[in-house]
Amino acid sequence: MMLFSDDRESSAKLNFDRNQVMGDLNFPLRKMKKKIFIKTLGCKVNQYESASFLTGFTEAGYSQVNGKDEADIVVINTCAVTAKAGAQSRQTIRQAARNNPDARIIVTGCFAEIGTDELKNDEVLKNRDIVFIGNSSKDTLVHTSTQGTSLPFLPGSIRETKTICHLPVKRFDDQARAWLRIQDGCESFCTYCIVPYTRGRSRSLSREEVINQAKIFEQQGHREIVLTGIHLGYYGRDLEAGTDLVSILDELSRTTPDVAYRISSLEPLEISDKLLSLMVERANIQPHLHIPLQSGNDEILKRMNRRYSTAQFREVLEKIRCNLPEAALGIDILAGFPGETDEQFEDGLNFLNSLPFTYLHVFPYSIRPGTVAAKFPNQVNGRTKEKRVARLQELSKQKKATFYASQLGRSLPVLVEGRRDRNGYLKGFTSNYVSVIFRGPDTFYHTRTTVQLVSLHGEHVLARPEEDNEG
Repeated sequence: MMLFSDDRESSAKLNFDRNQVMGDLNFPLRKMKKKIFIKTLGCKVNQYESASFLTGFTEAGYSQVNGKDEADIVVINTCAVTAKAGAQSRQTIRQAARNNPDARIIVTGCFAEIGTDELKNDEVLKNRDIVFIGNSSKDTLVHTSTQGTSLPFLPGSIRETKTICHLPVKRFDDQARAWLRIQDGCESFCTYCIVPYTRGRSRSLSREEVINQAKIFEQQGHREIVLTGIHLGYYGRDLEAGTDLVSILDELSRTTPDVAYRISSLEPLEISDKLLSLMVERANIQPHLHIPLQSGNDEILKRMNRRYSTAQFREVLEKIRCNLPEAALGIDILAGFPGETDEQFEDGLNFLNSLPFTYLHVFPYSIRPGTVAAKFPNQVNGRTKEKRVARLQELSKQKKATFYASQLGRSLPVLVEGRRDRNGYLKGFTSNYVSVIFRGPDTFYHTRTTVQLVSLHGEHVLARPEEDNEG
């Protein structure tokens, strides 16, 4: 059975009764142990949501398998942020259908919002049991997936959704770090971005649910929690007055003082004095901020519909450096936006070179059908974008090496991962996001351990553990 809709708007208006789909939350567990495979593409919000799916399937009696074993149900949590991501989502769906000929295929995520038309006539997917579940209906996914074959198409209506999906997670597999999605949706409408159309308006998880989820992670042994969202700085705008990112971070860091907190990404003008003061005050809020810039040229920023100037961005970074001099500062940057001239690129590169940042996440601009920028003239050719990406990556490499060198000799806490690198070193990130490797026993796995940073070692810092293991 292949379930599609020729008209997304009419599909969204199906007589969809969430209570009927969800049924009694205490539905009987299946007696026969069945297998579930979950493939996650894209952002940290998707990773959190997939962890919730796994929690639900496990409680329903399913065992997790990797992609090499046939599964009874395959869930693909897709991404569509760029055309390349959409193509990867489609390829992953087709591959899952080939590798699991008898499985039910559940497609969710952003590609499920906009990509069904691309799959209607796909030869690999014809006559397959495939169900699409939109982002606003993800909380129905586990229960719906385990029912009979007569299923509705469940896109939901993302543009009309006003509440966040409730997706509790028990733990993130065998990881020391957990992601906690506290916000969904975006209303910025940057000209290059499809996300507002696939994720809808901003919605926030209630204060009580955020605190409860953090306590569950703490009880399960997670030593660090990364707060994440689609537009994290909008957290609380749809909740009671006085609820915002700073207030929830304040409460989290007080309620679970033994857990370290990291902020995933914040827009530059959302980094307030209150936030920086709290980060200075609380030892368990990690000195690390990731801030999207996207272009170092003011004219390109305007055409992107970014709501700040390069001067404002510089002011924000200098303010962070003043308050948190040892903090890691990451920046997102797009190369080859439509109409970006060589002069504008050089201007942006020089601007970046003058900033006190730690690393770049560099992305070549990719046409995303359905966005405003997809129709802009003077699209930059692929070869030019490759050259610009390479130069930005080289700058990032230099900045990171400089920052890492400045940290040598310091003793810093590091969250140790659960496996070694290929040379047998333990590995992890310090509180200010320095990638370290060091020798030590397996008892250090998943602990927060103080190490002394000794020397640069490729893209890492070679460290020496202190005697005390903080657990």
